[in-house]
Amino acid sequence: MSDDNALQDSGHESFVRPYIITAGRTVGQAGDIPIETLVVARLSNEGLNPDYAAVVDLCTTPLSVAEIAVHIHQPIGVARVLVADLTASSHVEQHGTAASEGAAIVRRLLDGIRSL
Repeated sequence: MSDDNALQDSGHESFVRPYIITAGRTVGQAGDIPIETLVVARLSNEGLNPDYAAVVDLCTTPLSVAEIAVHIHQPIGVARVLVADLTASSHVEQHGTAASEGAAIVRRLLDGIRSL
């Protein structure tokens, strides 16, 4: 049994190699995006291929690129390319990074504690 058959037999309806999804690209149309970047959908997924549509559907609430990769069952590099392409087409927008949001929350918390 080949590796492809083993993956198909393991419950996946179809198996597409990650480099096929990204057309061999490692960087999307909007450039290199950090994995902690928060992403939110702006437009509907109408007219998008299933890989892109899945990302738009997930991002009704902010998700990091890393979380998107987990949800779509793809390597982080594939998620980064998909998000970059969707950013370039204005289907999604980026809202800083999860790390920068966390740092801002910690700063506000410390300011509040100091004011007590």
